[in-house]
Amino acid sequence: MKASIVKGDVLDLACGALIVGVFKDSLTPSAQALDKASGGLVSKWMESGDIHGCVGKCAEFFGFPGAKAERVIFVGLGKKGKARELPRILKLGLEKAYLGKEVVITCLEWLPDEIPEWIAQTAGRIACNAFDRPRNYKTKDIDWKKPKKIELFVPDGNEDIETAFLEGFTVGEGVRRTKEYGDMPANICTPKFMAQECMQLGEEFGLDVSVYDEKALEKLGMGCLLGVARGSHQPARMVIMEYHGGKKGEAPVALIGKGLTFDSGGISLKPGKGMDEMKYDMCGAASMIGAITTAAELKLKVNIVAALGFTENMPGSAATKPGDILKSYSGKTVEILNTDAEGRLVLCDLLSFVKDKFKPKCMVDTATLTGACIIALGNDISGLFANDEEMAVSMLMAGDASLDPCWRLPLDISFTKSLRSNFADLANISDGRGAGSSTAAAFLEEFVGDTPWAHLDIAGTAWKSGKEKGATGRPVPLLISFLKDLDIE
Repeated sequence: MKASIVKGDVLDLACGALIVGVFKDSLTPSAQALDKASGGLVSKWMESGDIHGCVGKCAEFFGFPGAKAERVIFVGLGKKGKARELPRILKLGLEKAYLGKEVVITCLEWLPDEIPEWIAQTAGRIACNAFDRPRNYKTKDIDWKKPKKIELFVPDGNEDIETAFLEGFTVGEGVRRTKEYGDMPANICTPKFMAQECMQLGEEFGLDVSVYDEKALEKLGMGCLLGVARGSHQPARMVIMEYHGGKKGEAPVALIGKGLTFDSGGISLKPGKGMDEMKYDMCGAASMIGAITTAAELKLKVNIVAALGFTENMPGSAATKPGDILKSYSGKTVEILNTDAEGRLVLCDLLSFVKDKFKPKCMVDTATLTGACIIALGNDISGLFANDEEMAVSMLMAGDASLDPCWRLPLDISFTKSLRSNFADLANISDGRGAGSSTAAAFLEEFVGDTPWAHLDIAGTAWKSGKEKGATGRPVPLLISFLKDLDIE
């Protein structure tokens, strides 16, 4: 599927489907042009309710009078276009248009108070993913026909808008790549498989990739990561991916991702219902793959190192048990009180290793870490923790700019104190039930030192359940927005 912009008169667009917005109380310029060409049919049908201005309402017309498009799809925008609604509205319109040979969208008219380049970039990202369907393994698959081309209608020529639209499409590809890995079944998407995929992506995008097997991890002293892997017959892997887009010798931005290709909970076994969704426990690592490959494709002028920890958490005969004590890469010892609090064990070794080896200017980790974050923020907003005010503000702004929002949650010494152990330097869970996301973040903070650091808990946002079950590709848009700001600096 190709992406481009198209100029000229909206009535002359000979495409398979034309998507036009209408406000609840007025018409966009394109809708006005169609109304005039059809002798007032748009206004007439809005009065009758056949075309509706309510947010997300779609009306489809074949052979619309005065238009060369095969079909015209009118999409309701509400009283006034709202930026937060743009992805949903655009996705609904595009899904109506998926059979179109070429689809043209007119969304630059939908948000008159917003920056056109931002709308174009967002539209490109949404358009790239609107026609995605989770990869499946059915013997008889549905013949899902994507449009050959997605075009953004720009009445006046603007190279910046074209660049933004194509850039958004590229980000959409990174989101799609992340979703694809997240949706894979765990019997295919193993730590070894993901390591091989990273090697191939390294060749494709010009990245330096190093893979550490279990012997190498033992030599490094990554006792916490290996402790999680003990119960599985699938050997653990750590993957380091490096992108050199900045100045030679400049400290990199570190992206660290939790890659539990399946999480049964280990000896502290999870309930059976919904356990199949624990294949999504590697979405933190998948999002970092999506971010670094997208950064490379966009040629961002920043150095990036991505550290990914891949393993399974299984209740095998050699599995780590509650009460066991593990020695981390940093040298700190950890008492295991619950084997289902395994993600922080993987991350703590990665954080310490990256801090020591690469001396990054800042670190960001993403992880489907705690169910408590879902209780706190639901399924639309990721949890943010940071030890640095500038990092926190940057991440919040990046989330807002990319419509991939996060919300800052507290870190406090009280959360660290709740992790005290009588037998080790730290326990892997707190001594109480409250503030589960904050205590998990406090655990990680013990391994970052003075390096500016942000932690994104994406337990609620990395995938959807129910009828729309599938990975979301978040927080790739947020991460790219954050990295682009560093590129500008």
